[in-house]
Parts: sequence; structure tokens; C-alpha cells
Amino acid sequence: MSNQSLATVATHVVDQYSAAGKTLNQAYRATVERVLGNAKSRFVTALEARSLPLVNDQVKSDLVNAQDVLAGFMLKGVQTAYDRADQAIDAIATRANSGIQSVDSTIARVESAFKIGNLDAVRALCAPAATLASQVADKIAEGAKALEARIGSVVEQGTEVAVVAKPARRAVRKA
Repeated sequence: MSNQSLATVATHVVDQYSAAGKTLNQAYRATVERVLGNAKSRFVTALEARSLPLVNDQVKSDLVNAQDVLAGFMLKGVQTAYDRADQAIDAIATRANSGIQSVDSTIARVESAFKIGNLDAVRALCAPAATLASQVADKIAEGAKALEARIGSVVEQGTEVAVVAKPARRAVRKA
């Protein structure tokens, strides 16, 4: 395994972890949006289904509007946090990749300046660990995508496609 391929594997690992972080971040955002949507519909249904004393149609309308404002405020906060988390993931991945490239170029300069051939043995020892790290990163990225699909949101090239979430299991109660 060459010096460049170790750097390539390290860059691949960083990119996979970055993709997994973004996928989990998107899944979190989709879950919060779904929870807020469900809360809104349940609130409206509960409000309309019951006749509450001293609550006329105007008060019900005001309560629904207040709930909409609160849900919008919470959603805006989640979206802001999501965007900042995405920016942080990008910044960390960029810095890690630039560090990898810096180390790679430094090793190449030292190797050529001192005509060191012993680094080939180090590369041969690191090859299995680098391959394993790459495989683990691939599995983590696949797992994050599977989790996102199970939650109900799949991101395909910048567009969000809704997926029907599986219903929650009900606990069986013994008599």
C-alpha cells in the first residue's frame, strides 16, 4: 500500500463519517418535524372533538393559531440547529482532510529528502488497519442511512422523499 493510498483511505473514512453525521442530523430534523405535525393535528382534533365550557369558536381558533406560532418557533429553532450542525460537520471534515493531506505531503518530502525506504514496512503494517477502518466507516454510513429510512425520511441528492414509517408495536398486557 502506498503513501497516497493510506491518505486516500483516511480521506474516505472522514468522508463516510461526515456523510453519516449529516444523515443522522437529517433524520433528527425529519423526526422533530413529524412530531410537531402530529402534535398539531392531535391538538386540533382534541380541541374540536370536545365541548369545553367557556370556549367558543373564536377561542378555539386563537388556541390553534397560538399552537401554530409555537410549533413554528420550535421548528425554526430545530432548522437553525440542523443547519449549524451541518456546517460544523463540513468544517470538521474539511479540517481533517486538509490535515491528512498535510501529513501526506510532509511524509513524501521527508521520504524523498532522506531517501528513507523503511516507511514501506510501516505502510504494509498499516494496510490491514486502514482497510478495516474504511469498512467500519462504510458500515456506519449504511447504518445511518438505514436508520433514516426507518424513521421515515430519505434524502436523495438534495430532495426529501417521504417514506411511510412503520407503526409502533403495542405492548401486550397480560390479563
